[in-house]
Amino acid sequence: MKFEESYKLVKNKFNTMDMSKVDKNFSAIICLTGNDGGYIYGAYIDGKKIIEPIKHDSANIFVTMSDQTFEDIIQKKIDPFKAFTTGKIKAKGNVFLAISLYKKLKK
Repeated sequence: MKFEESYKLVKNKFNTMDMSKVDKNFSAIICLTGNDGGYIYGAYIDGKKIIEPIKHDSANIFVTMSDQTFEDIIQKKIDPFKAFTTGKIKAKGNVFLAISLYKKLKK
């Protein structure tokens, strides 16, 4: 999957997500590695969603995964939490916030 497609998928999902359960501001970077990798910055600040295909140095959460792992998650071949616990996803920063957000936003 090309980075542009990955970004569009994340952007569409994020923009349609119900954020009513989110009680804290956050910002996150997803770093996709591989042949066609890149950065996706997403934030929810004071009720406003922001998503851009850039690296941003002030994110609370920094998540790294291969483009193949990302594709496997999209195709529901692997659960994101399982990918994290098996080392296919690396996270830095406020990992507890990331897990809390995952549980609140998981559908």
